[in-house]
Amino acid sequence: MVTQQQKGIFFVVMGTLLFSSKAIIVKMLFQIGLGALELQTLRMLFILPFYLGILYWTVSRRSWGVTKKDVLGAVAAGVACYHIASYLDLQGLLYISAGLERMILFCYPAISMLFAWIFLKETVSSRLWLALLVAYSGIGLFFFADLSFGGDDLWLGSLLVFIASIFTAWFMIANQIYSRRIGSQRFTCIAMIGAVATMLMHATAVGVQDLSTFTRPMYAGAAAIAIFCTLIPSFLVSAGVKIVGASKAGIVGAVGPLMTIILSNYLLQEPLGWMHFVGLILVIMGMRLLK
Repeated sequence: MVTQQQKGIFFVVMGTLLFSSKAIIVKMLFQIGLGALELQTLRMLFILPFYLGILYWTVSRRSWGVTKKDVLGAVAAGVACYHIASYLDLQGLLYISAGLERMILFCYPAISMLFAWIFLKETVSSRLWLALLVAYSGIGLFFFADLSFGGDDLWLGSLLVFIASIFTAWFMIANQIYSRRIGSQRFTCIAMIGAVATMLMHATAVGVQDLSTFTRPMYAGAAAIAIFCTLIPSFLVSAGVKIVGASKAGIVGAVGPLMTIILSNYLLQEPLGWMHFVGLILVIMGMRLLK
């Protein structure tokens, strides 16, 4: 018989695998000429009808039962993760490898615990500091390995993705709080609808390229990212976090960076050496120390 913990872990693993494939598809779309802002805008337009429909369905089954404070909290979390963090992540992928991007993002559980220390005055154990030291040593080694292969603006790309990981950590904490209060489906829908609204305002203000002029592979790639790398995994991860908690979900998600590194080497021919694997092992060890 499958336990709730096992079900939660399964949801997180499947969601993480789908999320991890996003970087690969993004890199492919960049190679055929689709820009980061245009990709993010198309992605949001593709997923908006799904979230509106799912939210309507959940409300029709039972009363609304969500306060204005809950709505604002969910929207703020959604904008932080799926608008700001996603946009910074896409910008960062212009300059760094898919493997390095996933490694940096994977450290958000440690950032989540640091947030708890700074803002909630929770005690930070020596184990946490050791976890941070080990994990970021791994990222440093991975970064150095990528640096040795060359690449323009590697520092800038890494910084953008690191900032994205901070916003992702904030979202995961909010996810744990609000999913248990209003339900994971409602939280995810409200968060994503808020992110779509602000992303479209961003695109309008900046002056995004005409979205009707792209090629069929560009639309297909954006749709795949929207449905298989955003819509489906967002519900899987939210449901998993509701069961097992944000920190454990982050540790379980160790499969994500490994999958991204393997796929990026196979599909994108991104260089892969022994330092990359040692860096990956250090990051996974660091995250497991948080358990």
